[in-house]
Amino acid sequence: MRKTLKMFLYLIIGAAVGLLISSTARSIGGDVSTDRFYLGVSITTTIVAAFLIVLGIFQYRRLLTVAKDYVKYMDEDSYDKYRYNKHNEIQIYGVIGFVLSLVSLAIPLITYFNLSVLLFSFIVYIVSIIFLTRTTKLINKLYPERNLPQPSDKNYTDKLLLASDEGERHIMTTALYKTFSLTQVGIFVGILLLITYSMLTGESQIFSIIILGILMIITNTEYYSEIKEK
Repeated sequence: MRKTLKMFLYLIIGAAVGLLISSTARSIGGDVSTDRFYLGVSITTTIVAAFLIVLGIFQYRRLLTVAKDYVKYMDEDSYDKYRYNKHNEIQIYGVIGFVLSLVSLAIPLITYFNLSVLLFSFIVYIVSIIFLTRTTKLINKLYPERNLPQPSDKNYTDKLLLASDEGERHIMTTALYKTFSLTQVGIFVGILLLITYSMLTGESQIFSIIILGILMIITNTEYYSEIKEK
């Protein structure tokens, strides 16, 4: 699982870097044409998104099948570990598939319009939304004995922490802090890349830089406001 996710992450990063280099080269007078590259990126991301969603659906159905009568497949301790890990894997497939489908849909809408690619991307995008919506309710099906809140519930975070034991809360808070730190680094690097791109090509990315700056301010302010002593 980890190796597969790392492979997809490297592919995404490579595509993003290649797109940046190609766009920069064209903007400063190079001979690199980005039209076909944009089209290729859109098709590739759509295919990867579709693959991840199909894989996620397969894992989703398999997990529900096991959950109906897990004693046929494994003992209770193994099942607890299995359903916990599989639930998280399915969430990852759903989120990555959704984001990639959104990116693949945006490319033909903004840059290189192609009706067939647009329709393909749109279909995958809709399927990803439906799948992601279904996965948000999966945890309640896996833990019917626990009074776990729905993501749409008011004060969802507080209710989820209250329904979790000490070990689960430790895992969640550790993961959330690591995610917060990674997000801040990602936003900062994104701002630097946009500044570099603007300087090299002369195409202003001020709006994007401002949006990322605002997001960085909001997330930091919200985080430190929440953890300060009440």
